Amino acid sequence: MSSIYIGIMSGTSADAIDACAVDFSKKRPLILAKHTTQIHNDLQRRIIDLSQGEKVSARHFGELNQELSKKFSQCAEKLISKRELRSKKIEAIGLAGQTVWHAPKDKNPFTMQLGDPNLIASNNGIKVVSNFRNSHIALGGEGAPLTTYFHAELFGARKKRLILNLGGIANITLLDRGTILGTDIGPANALIDIYCQKKLGIKFDKNGKLASKGKVDNASLKSMLKHSFFRKRYPKTTGKELFNYDFIPKKLLAKNPSDCVATLNEFSALIISKEINKLVDGPIEIYACGGGIYNTTLLNNLEGFLDHKIQSTNILGVDPDYLEAMTFAWLARNAIRRIKTKVFTSKGLVYGYLGSITEIR
Repeated sequence: MSSIYIGIMSGTSADAIDACAVDFSKKRPLILAKHTTQIHNDLQRRIIDLSQGEKVSARHFGELNQELSKKFSQCAEKLISKRELRSKKIEAIGLAGQTVWHAPKDKNPFTMQLGDPNLIASNNGIKVVSNFRNSHIALGGEGAPLTTYFHAELFGARKKRLILNLGGIANITLLDRGTILGTDIGPANALIDIYCQKKLGIKFDKNGKLASKGKVDNASLKSMLKHSFFRKRYPKTTGKELFNYDFIPKKLLAKNPSDCVATLNEFSALIISKEINKLVDGPIEIYACGGGIYNTTLLNNLEGFLDHKIQSTNILGVDPDYLEAMTFAWLARNAIRRIKTKVFTSKGLVYGYLGSITEIR
């Protein structure tokens, strides 16, 4: 059995697909090759519309699923063709899928992702492991974040560290000398990105430049901070079914773009820093990953509200752009090798197998 697995994922921003091949033969997992495939604007818009509750026909949903699945498959093909992998055997692909609805607390809990493992397995001739999030929910978990115990294994559960993922939704892994907690916090880039896309016709606020020129609207900021999600107990999860364009106060949308983006930026920094300050007692190392690490204004705001410096996971030898994709390679390895994964539930810690294995040929 090969020790090399591929992880493929696309985040809540739905702007790109990240894939990496990871070798698990050594004590520390090693990325052998990586590749990113951009998602074009029209496909991204349709994914985001669906994730915000747009009503679509079953046919439209199926077509969208297959269109994105082809993108996932092409991303895997590009990665596998890289020079570093030409003589290597890939054991399996871990597919995160594109989350379009997440409802772990509904009467009938579920989470829904786009991405057909059958197509990807057939096109690449490699087993695909997918549907991790519904397995997590079936075991009593929230379906996210799935990175928690991989972070503990990779960065040391006995260290005092906090891993901060600044994706569309911010989530954290707290490692405090044996205590491990993983939870979503709220939007990092999600609201900023959707405003930029719908109002300005750009994908995101590059480097936080627009936010750096604006003035924060305190009334709108206070209004957003009152949302009941921020009073929920840990662990908790969320997504664009809540934090979408409709979440932004209409009074804020009427402001000029720089003021609106500055307010959304500060909102993200405030909710993230409040939760970290609440959870962390004393000195701790904070390492960040995800697209938000390139938003200078967001990082400056965060450090202004925190008593701690934020460093990139690059310092620890882990590419911040591919840490989440690495997680799905690890989850695929666990599934293929029949290794149970820890799942934190409201009733305590349980162990179970995550993911469904698809093998076509």
